[in-house]
Parts: sequence; C-alpha cells; structure tokens
Amino acid sequence: MNKTFYKNLCFLAIPVIIQNLIGASLNLLDNVMVGNLGEKAIAATGIANQYYLIFFNTTNGFILGAGIFLAQYWGKKDTKNMSKYLGISFLFSTVVAILFFIGALFFAENIIGFFNKDIEIIKLGKEYLHIVSFSYLFTYISLSYSMLLRSMGYTKIPMLASIIACFFNGILNYIFIFGKFGAPQLGVAGAGIGTTVARAMELIFIIYIIYFKNNYNISLKFSELTNFNMENIKKYLITTLPVVFNDAMWIGGLTLYFKAFSLLGTSATTTMQIANTLNNVFNIFGIGIAVAGSIIIGNTIGSGDYSLARKEATSLNYISIILGCIIGVIFFIVAPFIILLFNIEEQTKIELLWVLRIMAVVLPLRFFGILNIIGIFRGGGDVFYAIITEITAVWLIGVCFAFLGAKYFEFSIPLVYAMSCLEEPFKSILIIPRLKSGKWIKNLT
Repeated sequence: MNKTFYKNLCFLAIPVIIQNLIGASLNLLDNVMVGNLGEKAIAATGIANQYYLIFFNTTNGFILGAGIFLAQYWGKKDTKNMSKYLGISFLFSTVVAILFFIGALFFAENIIGFFNKDIEIIKLGKEYLHIVSFSYLFTYISLSYSMLLRSMGYTKIPMLASIIACFFNGILNYIFIFGKFGAPQLGVAGAGIGTTVARAMELIFIIYIIYFKNNYNISLKFSELTNFNMENIKKYLITTLPVVFNDAMWIGGLTLYFKAFSLLGTSATTTMQIANTLNNVFNIFGIGIAVAGSIIIGNTIGSGDYSLARKEATSLNYISIILGCIIGVIFFIVAPFIILLFNIEEQTKIELLWVLRIMAVVLPLRFFGILNIIGIFRGGGDVFYAIITEITAVWLIGVCFAFLGAKYFEFSIPLVYAMSCLEEPFKSILIIPRLKSGKWIKNLT
C-alpha cells in the first residue's frame, strides 16, 4: 500500500484509539477507586456494568449500522442521505436508551440478583445502577454524533470529548467516593455520580462543537434529520438489524460468560471484573485499527474501487496481527504491576495474574477477529457473515466451554477463562476463507 493509506489509517485510528483509551481508563479509574472499598464493591459495580454493556452494545448496534451508510455516502459526498440515516439512527437508539433507563431504574435489584445473591452486593449494585442509569440518556446521543464525525474523518472531536469526560470523572469520583472537600462520602454511589456527570459533560462539548461551530459541510437541522421515508427505514433496517442482533448476541454471550464465572464465587467475579476492565484497555488498539479500517474500506467501496478495498483489507490484517503481538507482550509483562493497584485478597491476586497472562497470549488472535468482523466485514457491508462468525464462535464454543468448566467440572477461574478463549481460533477458521473470497465487498449505496 502507498503512504497515503498509512497516513489516512493513522489519521483516523490514533484519535479513535486515544478516545477509547480514555474511555477505558475512565472505567479503570472507577475500578481502582472502588477497589479501595473492597471486593464486594468491585463485584457490585462490575455486575452493574454488565447491564451497561448490554445497553451500550445494543444501542451502538443501531449507530454502527448507520455508520456503514454514513461512511459509504461520505465516499460519494452525498451529505443529504447522510443526514437521513443519522436521523433514523437517532430514532431507534432513543427508544433503546429509554427502555434500558427504565429497566435500570425500576428493576435494578433483579438485574444484580441474576448474577449474585449476596445481599450486600445486591444493595451496593442497586445503589450504583440507579444513579448511573441517567448517563444512558447522554451516552447514546454522544455515540451517534461521534459516529457521524468519524465517518467524515473528523476523529479529533470525539477524542477531545472523551478527555473532558475522563477529567470530570476522575475528579468527581475522588470527591464523592471518599468524601473530599466537604462532600459526603458516598462510596459506590459516588462512582455513579462521577460517571453520570462525566457523560453529560462529554455530550455538552460535542453538541457545542457541532451546532455552534459547524464547519462540517452537512446539515444537522431537525428538518434534515427527519427527512426520511419508509423506504429509507427499510433499507436501514435490512443492514442494521443484523448488526444489532450480532452485537446483542455477542454481549449476551459475554454476559453469560460473566454468569458462568460468577458461579465460582465472589472472588472469581471480582477477578473477572478487574481482568475484563484491563483487557478492554488493551483491546482498544485493535478496535481503533478496526474502526479506522471500516471507514477507509467503506469510503473505498463507496467510490467503486473494489480492487483497492481488497488490498487495504490485506494490509490491515498484517497491521492488526503485528500490533496484537506487540500489545500482548506488553500486557504480559506489566500484568503483575497492575494488580498492585487493587485492594484484593492474595488468592484473588494469584488468579487474576493467571487470567491476565492468558488474555495477553490470546490477544493477537483477538485482534485478528476484531479487525475482520468490525473493520473489514462490516465496513464492506457484509454484516450477515459477521453475525454468523461472531455468534457461532461465542455461543457454540466460548459460552458452552465456560459453563462446562465452571458448573460441571468446577475448575479454577483461570482454567475456565482459558476454555472460553477457544472461541478465538475457531473464529479465525471462519474468517479466513471469507476474507480470501472477496465476497465481503457489498456496495450499499
């Protein structure tokens, strides 16, 4: 590939990586601060965050579905249709956000109790979930506008918004969790306040930039966002519902993973909450390349150059595997030092170290899967095959082996986690033939 490709990739990927890294750091900061309150506090917020992940991925499915259209229409410089599909995305993601908000507000006890029956954990989780549920109403709007900006190549604005969110979250967590500067000491409820205010500030910044400093050559007036018809909605749903279904099934699988791990007790739940938070930090580099790749490939397919799209896909895969190896080695080395940040039992520390190192070894394969499913297949419009790959690997391999190890053999948490990771090589087996065939290239415009 030429220098322009790598320049565009870096231009798109680096801000996305920084933005997501900040967002993951925000969650890590929550975990470290809450971790000072003990293992039950970590377990409670971890369970509550599983519900958030279901909300995030369901909502984001509708937004990512719109992103496929946005990227390809931007490749044709058709801004009129971009406004329409952004508006349709808002319509569906608003409904999803309201439903999850109601669920968190009125059924928090049932949600926490599904994973853990400990009365104290249910009480703490319910307290946290009630407060943080309000952040859902801000998050989906920020995600929608961020997707629009990324599709057009304006990746710095979402990145700056995340920096602002992280700043407010860190300060407010410190103040309200521990009761500093005269504020009440609220514990896990303080973490909920910090997260909710941070998401609100993130949205305010994005709205200000878009509507008060609009230099993006696209109309975002209400009349333009609602200027769609049933034919547009049908076209959107045909492409988007598979993405939503894929993401919902994927996060459903991760939720069942968490359920399987929780069968081994509070220590295992705490281990996997910390491990997953740290894993998300390192996964961000693969996700950043995938998001940038989906935009580049979407733009290329929109312009009609299918041969170039295949070459770009090959280059992206080489980059993802090399990056996965580098990040995996770093993850493996720093794992023992990261554990020192958490106030957990000695046995939990030992199990956590094993889990983190298994994650590090699996990382190159995970990056390969992320790049192809999120970046190449979705960017190319081949969402149906992405669904088959994701669901088959997660549900038939990962989830089954996780429950087999936890419930029937009662293995230790590191071994159960290792069994669940068998989904990654299986996923690669499904990806490679499709990638070589070029059937993933589908022009939706």
